[in-house]
Amino acid sequence: MSSSQNEFHRKTTSGFNATFVLGDKWSPCLLFALTQQPMRFNQLQEHLYNINPRTLSQRLMKLESMGIILKKTLSQNPPHTEYSLTEKGRELIPILKSMIKWGDKYSDVKNNFYWRGG
Repeated sequence: MSSSQNEFHRKTTSGFNATFVLGDKWSPCLLFALTQQPMRFNQLQEHLYNINPRTLSQRLMKLESMGIILKKTLSQNPPHTEYSLTEKGRELIPILKSMIKWGDKYSDVKNNFYWRGG
């Protein structure tokens, strides 16, 4: 493999890794919600008003296993669990903001990819 092919492969692999984190329907919304403050499961579910609890649980486990969010059990009476962004997760915020900016620029009623199912 040539040097330029290696560089291309490295960049596409890195791009794929970022897409793996942000490429599903709910993870960007979940991460953006956690930019505000640490939240409990029910708070996240309220913020993401359309999310199935099982889907939320799966996304939280995926992001936690990747080191993007931190699950912390607080010893209060009764104990509860909070989710927050790790440093690695906070580094995704500029990417999320760029995605939002792009979406604001190009979304309108007739060109709404999500609602068209595209």
